[in-house]
Amino acid sequence: MRSSLSAGVVARTCCRARFFLDEGDHHMRFTSAGTVRYRCQYCDCDLLKSTKLGALLPSSRYHGKTVSIPHDPDALRPRIELHPEDHIYREPSTQHLDWLVTSDYLRPDGVLKRVYLINGLFPGPTVETRSGDRLVITVTNALEDESITIHWHGLHVKHSMDGAAGVTQCVISPGTKFVYNFTIPDDQSGTFWYHAHSGLARADGLYGGFVVHAPASKSTVRGLLSARHSNEVHRHRYDKELLLLIGDWYHQPAEDVMAWYMRAASFGNEPVPDSLLINGFGSFDCSMAVPARPVNCIMQESDALNLDLDRTTVYRIRVVNTGSLAGFTLAFGQENMELVQIDSVDVEPQRQNVNALGILHPGQRMDFILRSPSENTQFSLFIQLDEECFKYPNPALAPNQTFPINAANTPQQPINTIHLDLSDVPSSNKVLSSLPATAQQTHVVYTRVQKLAKNSNTPYGYFNHTSWRPQSEPSAALVALPREKWDKQQFSLSTGDKAEWVDLVVNNLDDSPHPFHLHGHHFYILQVYQAPIGWGSYNPFSDPHPPGSAPGSNRSSYDLTKATLRDTVYIPSRGYAVLRFRADNPGVWMFHCHILWHLASGMAMLVDVMRDEQGSFVDGGSCLSTG
Repeated sequence: MRSSLSAGVVARTCCRARFFLDEGDHHMRFTSAGTVRYRCQYCDCDLLKSTKLGALLPSSRYHGKTVSIPHDPDALRPRIELHPEDHIYREPSTQHLDWLVTSDYLRPDGVLKRVYLINGLFPGPTVETRSGDRLVITVTNALEDESITIHWHGLHVKHSMDGAAGVTQCVISPGTKFVYNFTIPDDQSGTFWYHAHSGLARADGLYGGFVVHAPASKSTVRGLLSARHSNEVHRHRYDKELLLLIGDWYHQPAEDVMAWYMRAASFGNEPVPDSLLINGFGSFDCSMAVPARPVNCIMQESDALNLDLDRTTVYRIRVVNTGSLAGFTLAFGQENMELVQIDSVDVEPQRQNVNALGILHPGQRMDFILRSPSENTQFSLFIQLDEECFKYPNPALAPNQTFPINAANTPQQPINTIHLDLSDVPSSNKVLSSLPATAQQTHVVYTRVQKLAKNSNTPYGYFNHTSWRPQSEPSAALVALPREKWDKQQFSLSTGDKAEWVDLVVNNLDDSPHPFHLHGHHFYILQVYQAPIGWGSYNPFSDPHPPGSAPGSNRSSYDLTKATLRDTVYIPSRGYAVLRFRADNPGVWMFHCHILWHLASGMAMLVDVMRDEQGSFVDGGSCLSTG
């Protein structure tokens, strides 16, 4: 096993882990078809094909010892391609998964860095399931001195399974395990993801894709997917599904990046990333590395991604922004992109052909249908990082990057881009039919990053007057504690002991925008506003009408026909958003900025939903893990 490349090393796929193999690490033999097969001495499987993903190194460290990687029969499938046919025609079932969390040094974009792995994979294994399935996922923490938790982003799970460290569970300590046991709601399907929700591990690779397929109707005959039938589940008529996990990437360890941010010398400027990754792969120009931050770099070509899309095939492409800071816009040359979902929610069909979608902010997801005009000869994926939060130059970063779709193409940027702004896309009429005209309660909060003398002028995120920290004493999950035992760092609002519709007015007093995510619920975005001058804040209890609205309007006159149902909302600098949601999932839920550096500096609050008259929940959560 190696932590760096050596001469003659060939990258090949082995079971669920990806290994670098020298010539002595495998045995070559020929099949009857004349193709080469390799036998891997590290696990009981054949190496069916080589890959150019030279970023991927073996992961097998468990407290400094070598461990075996569990075998998974799906390993030989292309990890980018999904398999709805395995899930949409069957009845709900229980899936048992065993995950081993380790770390090792890889070259995701050519730069050597320690990253987290699950069962030897970075990103972690893609979870495919269907609505109504039960998942039992045993997570074993094999790290030497780091605790972890896993959050299931966008899923309405039971609160004790939500994975928010210090809120719904205690951390999974090194050498112990925790069992996540939850059922996918029958009314949820779409693109989700999972990621670490303790410390900064998300920025160093502890994340993966999570796709919930909607079941086909009972009248659907298995096998019609490729025939582009008009069943409700496949009404968009596509042939294949692909998953892209795209996000910004830092070459320094996340702890070092955060330490730089939490200094007065940063002046509250967020750390600008060095690169971007697609499904764990990127292409970095080693010559652009900043001398003050030296890196161990080996050049990788952008064509190594090699999505290898067929021009005659119609694809449903599911995209997740896994980044820590930047949003992005995505384009496929001159191809037609038909947006179908945002944050796992159907959107109204668009009336124009577009070839660029964005901005997709950290934590958000989008699904679109990709159709290729037959006359096009070049086929490239173009990604443009949003530079709004880049307040200082980073010469190492190429914010606009192009990847050829297959080896026969050369990277080309799109010409005559027709862009669809995701913030302008309303949810489908069917989704909006559940939105009531008014809410039963209203809450108003204010948020910003502040640099105070009492904190040595370092930046801390605040909601109202509180900067969030995990509960300190007693050290326990908040959901298991009566509220009178919460410490002063826990700012929360309570929605009462009954399910009610709630309006949450979030005022962003900051000079930076923030993508806020609510755990355990989706919410309707009724209004978003940014002030041209001043603070742009709104208090429905004192302001005669919302800023940005027509004179004489009031809080009961939001244009509900333009509402969007999301679980993550982008609130511009010096602006506000009005969110309406049904507080019907009992528990203590985090509402926080999904920019990791802001969350880690305290930009989070809690929503206490349906606590009973005794001040507790039916399932109070658990801090138990097993060795």
